[in-house]
Amino acid sequence: MLTDQIRKYAIHKLSNDFVLPPWEKIRLARAYKIAAWLEEGVNSLVSSESKATLKDLATLGWGTAARILWIRDHLIRPQPLMPVNTLYFRGDEVKCLFCALPASLMKSGFTCNSCQQVVRADAELTAPGPGIISGTTRMIPFGTIQCGYLNCHRAVLPAGSGMKCDSCANYSIRVLITPKRDLEEMIEETFGEEIRKYKLA
Repeated sequence: MLTDQIRKYAIHKLSNDFVLPPWEKIRLARAYKIAAWLEEGVNSLVSSESKATLKDLATLGWGTAARILWIRDHLIRPQPLMPVNTLYFRGDEVKCLFCALPASLMKSGFTCNSCQQVVRADAELTAPGPGIISGTTRMIPFGTIQCGYLNCHRAVLPAGSGMKCDSCANYSIRVLITPKRDLEEMIEETFGEEIRKYKLA
């Protein structure tokens, strides 16, 4: 009992009276099984404001560093003026409704109807959500895809437009996309089991 009280007191003091760098919070969270510090540390390190160096991340081990950098790489922060239910995805994640083969319908050289910029396969795009949901995949009208070039955010194609798939030769005005996951989902996928284990400790 006394040990639990000392532990709670120490956690409280360290949380409130000291500013621990996020990598130190993660290291201590693992040493003393403190779920809140693990969550706080990961959240801090994946934010765009993080000042962590390669040396700081290396103290966590390369596996943890890789997971943190994976989240940062895949995290797309919503634009301030975009609606809450906006879907975020890349051009190479736009797939045929009929065959859903790995090849994207939006190939390099595609031009935005609004800003006339080339929409590359790795371009960040948006569409109004939520679309018709099947697992993590969504079905949306092709004409609702919006350009992300310099915040154009207008339709890449006129409403009602479609595209012919090179793989199966079907023409469709609807496509399949896999939207980017939000921060909570990615932290759950990469650190969820460890966080739950510390909460039970």
